[in-house]
Amino acid sequence: MAIYISDQADEFRIEVSGSFGDSAVTDAASAWQGALSVKTPRRISVDITRMTGYDRAGYMLLREIYSHGTHIVAGTPQSLLFLSQISASKPFLTSIFEERAKRGPTKKLVSIDQRAVASGE
Repeated sequence: MAIYISDQADEFRIEVSGSFGDSAVTDAASAWQGALSVKTPRRISVDITRMTGYDRAGYMLLREIYSHGTHIVAGTPQSLLFLSQISASKPFLTSIFEERAKRGPTKKLVSIDQRAVASGE
């Protein structure tokens, strides 16, 4: 997992690569909130094209970012599926995380099988 930051005069971009969880979520949240605090008008975007999955904290942060109106870039079928989950009016992962909480802590991240994405499942 990795977070890449591009801080330009006209755009502040956070790029998520790999699984979005743990310290990457904290780093992205800090960078995003810092970009929002700058009063200079510029585009703020989060690129999830290279993201392969996320944990509950990653999902919740991405929903908050989306709800705030920050532009989310998704350039692959998998990232478009993640974007549809993030932007759904009803939280997508609530039941999944509630079920996992009953079974105890886990380090597994949510990810999507590429074959399922390609077949439209």
